[in-house]
Amino acid sequence: MAQRLLLTVAALTAAAAADTATQYLFEVENLDGGGTGQFTVEVHPEWAPIGAARFTELVQQNFFTDVRFFRVVKGFMAQFGIHGDPSTAAAWRDKKIQDDPNKEHNTRGRLTFAMAGPGTRTSQIFINFGDNKFLDSQGFSPFAEVTQGMDIVDKLYNGYGEGAPSGHGPSQGQLQSEGNTYLKASFPKLTYIKKVTVIGDAPAVEAKFAVGEGDIDTSNSAGSGVPLFVTGSLGMFALVVCFWVATSRMRSTSRDDAEAVRGEEMHSPGSIAGNRKRGYNGDDNL
Repeated sequence: MAQRLLLTVAALTAAAAADTATQYLFEVENLDGGGTGQFTVEVHPEWAPIGAARFTELVQQNFFTDVRFFRVVKGFMAQFGIHGDPSTAAAWRDKKIQDDPNKEHNTRGRLTFAMAGPGTRTSQIFINFGDNKFLDSQGFSPFAEVTQGMDIVDKLYNGYGEGAPSGHGPSQGQLQSEGNTYLKASFPKLTYIKKVTVIGDAPAVEAKFAVGEGDIDTSNSAGSGVPLFVTGSLGMFALVVCFWVATSRMRSTSRDDAEAVRGEEMHSPGSIAGNRKRGYNGDDNL
């Protein structure tokens, strides 16, 4: 509990230090029908500070380069965030972050981290194609939204549909173990990210909020340690908010993992219609 409180304080402090929205440009290739395109995502730390910080960290480490949209379900969502290099994918799979309280709705164009249950968010993200507010009560907290180029998002290749074993799309387990070699050979039409770049000034605070054993890494991508603990009124504010979050979670009932949107193995045992009522289901993430 103490470590989780510490992590939440760090995340809220980081968000308070950089609470303004930041825009990122996604450049994508191999769209449905061919061609390339761009869309802009605006990240809102005030919506979900821990998720926003993790996304910033991923961008700063060039994580998304050559990453595929491996699960694209028409009218539902487009999922990405498993790295094409198996060793990199494995490393990030263990870097879980705490949940953010849900403040916004999963509506068209919103970005949300996938998960396999409470406290399991890592690097997988999905973009909502439609109104998926049923996910709100399951703990899926949007942290960003597409502000320009949603027509490009609609062109992400969706021909493979739901992932294996319930659909004909990629197996997340095989993707984790074989990476882009597997996708290029078996699913060559998948749209992929060429690069993601920040528009304007990059956020000042970079952080890694891991859940579990081990030290908390508060260094930035350049290697210079950026302290996340701020004294004075800002630090006190973060502590108060942290206490509120912790007590709220203790009062809340636990969510049924089988009903949660899953991340590392986000495939659904039922129909798409069933998924829309229950949420994503699977061994790992939404």
